[in-house]
Amino acid sequence: MSDNELEKIRQRKAEMLMRMQSMPTGIITINTEQDLKRLTDEFNDKIIIIDFWAVWCSPCKIFAPIFEKLQQEYYKDFIFAKINVDENPLIAQYYGISSIPTTLLLKDGQALRKFVGVMNYPSMKQILEKLKF
Repeated sequence: MSDNELEKIRQRKAEMLMRMQSMPTGIITINTEQDLKRLTDEFNDKIIIIDFWAVWCSPCKIFAPIFEKLQQEYYKDFIFAKINVDENPLIAQYYGISSIPTTLLLKDGQALRKFVGVMNYPSMKQILEKLKF
């Protein structure tokens, strides 16, 4: 292996470490389309897990602690965000969100998977384990 190849490997590792250090440690609240665009641009190589919810939604309240527990466990692997559909109807419409709670998995701004309804912890954990890199 040449010195040039080794240097490229070192540089990629350093970039990966820098990105890991800048990973959010909490759930991000997305308030505008620009917030979502900035997040998808900054973390285009990561899967962003978005909980679409509303204040008045009882199933959303049931799912909230499950989402928080998953975030605490997987914050190093995924970005977790919440979008209130009443405050951001255009984002919800863009991704075809018609029922809540809906959990959307994005990568590079593109929807990978969508789960409608309350997902239980073991099911979500199993999905995230399969998606971890």
